[in-house]
Amino acid sequence: MFRTNLLLRGPSWAKIANYTIRRSVGRQAGQMFSGRQNFSALKQDRIMMYNPNPIKRQTLITRKSFHNMAQAAIVPILPTILFSIPLSIPYFLTLKVVASRILSPPTRTKITKYIGSALMTIPLMFMFSFNIAPNTQRYRFMILWSWEEKKLLNAANECVENVLGSESIVPDEDPRSQMVEHVINRLWRQGLKKNEETPPPKVYLILNDETLDGLSYPSSVITLTTCWFRIIGHDQDLLAALMAHELAHIVQSHASEFYGISFMTKALTKLTSILGNLTFVVNKESKPSIFLQKHSQKLEREADLLGQEIMARAGYDPAKAVELWELMSFIKNSPDLLEKNDYEEKVVTFRSHPSEENRVKYLRENLTRFI
Repeated sequence: MFRTNLLLRGPSWAKIANYTIRRSVGRQAGQMFSGRQNFSALKQDRIMMYNPNPIKRQTLITRKSFHNMAQAAIVPILPTILFSIPLSIPYFLTLKVVASRILSPPTRTKITKYIGSALMTIPLMFMFSFNIAPNTQRYRFMILWSWEEKKLLNAANECVENVLGSESIVPDEDPRSQMVEHVINRLWRQGLKKNEETPPPKVYLILNDETLDGLSYPSSVITLTTCWFRIIGHDQDLLAALMAHELAHIVQSHASEFYGISFMTKALTKLTSILGNLTFVVNKESKPSIFLQKHSQKLEREADLLGQEIMARAGYDPAKAVELWELMSFIKNSPDLLEKNDYEEKVVTFRSHPSEENRVKYLRENLTRFI
């Protein structure tokens, strides 16, 4: 996922254009877009986007919060059980006292065995949720069961329908849509391994030049805003780096994994809060929340590296993934471009995404695989 919050003024676009041009000049001959072609496209975009009218000179690019569902689509069973059992201990103790006075010893023994057998099935349920991620062979827990994942897919489809009903979609005959369609088809056909079961992704280009947003849905849908063309120009390799990242999220089922882990973390956080209140301990920074942030960063890193591999298999320049994040880092570190908000101040310590500089570092190190 790519989100940012920038305050971009008209003259400041020259900095982005010059930076992108400097990064593009000197690339190997034979690429689809040379440095000079990038210059022409970027220059044309900047002229079209820049409005000399002083009233409309400032252009605000906003961001959306990470995982901003107002309501949960489904409530997974395993986290619910994990949260319910500790809270049920006082009731079990009360029932035990009552049963000792009412029931006979053989009956109490049978009931105890039944309850013990039921509790023993819980570790087995977690063992069956153990999984190995495709492509990266990473060990993970998929908390959602198959029928719960189907519900999540249905909820994602409803979310996509809401987006399509509330946003203006760029028509298919638009050159930008045709470019997006060409890149995603090439990534899917040539970038993924033959044994992948991922259905062909559908990309919707949203007409929004103020919000820099890219989002993948578990239903194999990707949404991008036209604001990205103001950043990357018409460089197909940069677009491939962006879309390969989102495609990697879909291939790895990161949405389902994170959804289950987040519910598990919420259950642990709630238990920690209850136990903290019982012992009069105030825990402002609970460890489950920290784990959730780190796990989110792990998924983003996996999507970055796998996306770089996908675009390389499809014939795109994997170095463009590094250039994309160098560009994002350049924008973030430009005081006259970046407008910080309360949300960014809150996530300085616990970010859901790796820093731009960190992404540049491990993506550059990963380039040795493609030499």
